[in-house]
Amino acid sequence: MELIDDNVHLVQRISSELRPGLLDNLGLSAAIEWQAAQLRERTGIEYDFASEPEDIVLDQARSTALFRIFQETCTNIARHAKATKMAIMLKETPEEVVLRISDDGRGIKEEEISNPRSFGLMGIKERVLSLGGAVEFLGGVNQGTTVRVRLPKSDVSEVAGDQNSGSR
Repeated sequence: MELIDDNVHLVQRISSELRPGLLDNLGLSAAIEWQAAQLRERTGIEYDFASEPEDIVLDQARSTALFRIFQETCTNIARHAKATKMAIMLKETPEEVVLRISDDGRGIKEEEISNPRSFGLMGIKERVLSLGGAVEFLGGVNQGTTVRVRLPKSDVSEVAGDQNSGSR
């Protein structure tokens, strides 16, 4: 019974980390701050978080993609960066949403960014590109790493559809 209870708790934890209820109920900003607090609790890595505006509400595809990108970045920071602090900025403009995560760790190397076996980075790139966005990985030796994601607030096909519908 104890083993079953442990497995149920594990599945619940994994499920909430993949798409926590916070994302649906309170929005992307709260979910990211919650995940950062979880990382601090597990690793001791401190964080500063800023969201402009405070509450950012996006469609499910974009909010899930940004949240998962943030999770993967946290995993990379915890495993590889040897960081003590990270700064998180989430900003919404009329055209796009920008997520920037910077750490004070060892810095990412160019060969790590372009390594085809860097599955986490590849997953981030694929998520961003599938939504018509752009991602940058910036870093220098002992200067930390910055991951900057820019996602348009609407798909190119949605914009084209809106323009076409007006001319019918």
